[in-house]
Order: sequence, then structure tokens, then C-alpha cells
Amino acid sequence: MAASSDQRASGFVFNEMTGVRAPYRGRGISVAMKTYGIGFPGICGVSTARTVHHPLNVSAIAMNRSMGYADAAW
Repeated sequence: MAASSDQRASGFVFNEMTGVRAPYRGRGISVAMKTYGIGFPGICGVSTARTVHHPLNVSAIAMNRSMGYADAAW
């Protein structure tokens, strides 16, 4: 499951959640879903996508960083 929301009034799209059931994790499914969602900002006419993750979820942090998301306070 992946969900993104249109926050163009604030100048970005927010990647709300990306989740894969436990037996299917580690197969690149979340990366595929998040990659597909990266096209959504262009549809909304903005150039920024933002996301958050739980600070202890090392796999989500690694995935987000590998996809170019940068740690920032906003």
C-alpha cells in the first residue's frame, strides 16, 4: 500500500505511507511503489516530494535516503 497527498498549496506532495506485508518485505516492492509515486509531484505541478519515517525504522530510513530524500526539519 502506498499513499501520497496533494499539498500543492504548500508547494509539495506528501508521501503519506508505503507499507508491505511482512512476508513480502525485502523484495523491492516498497521501492517500486515509492518510485511510481515520485511522478505524482509532476502531475500536481510541483517539484518537491516529502515524506517522514519512524526514527527507529532503519529500512525505511535507508530506502528514503537511497531515493534522494534528505533529512530536514520542515
